[in-house]
Amino acid sequence: MDKNITIKGLNQFDEKEIEKIKEIVSTNYIKIKREITGSLILHAKKHNKDGDRAMYSFHGKIQTPDNLINAEADDWLLATALHKVMNKLQASTKHKFRR
Repeated sequence: MDKNITIKGLNQFDEKEIEKIKEIVSTNYIKIKREITGSLILHAKKHNKDGDRAMYSFHGKIQTPDNLINAEADDWLLATALHKVMNKLQASTKHKFRR
């Protein structure tokens, strides 16, 4: 995983979920890195851990020297929530740095 990626809150997840999170984030960060250079901070949270289903929420921030880009998403499926927030971050970077 890239040194510019920080994922907080992974202690709430099991090993299988952590591997999936790291895989999705690293592949999507490569796409974002083409547009801008900055560090990604991702806050991961798992709601209702003891119940039958869990809600996953992710809050992502990309810190560049000039700007801060924020995005958040949540869903009942881990991969869907993570793809949503990464797609929002990618769209925001394209929008903000369009020339």
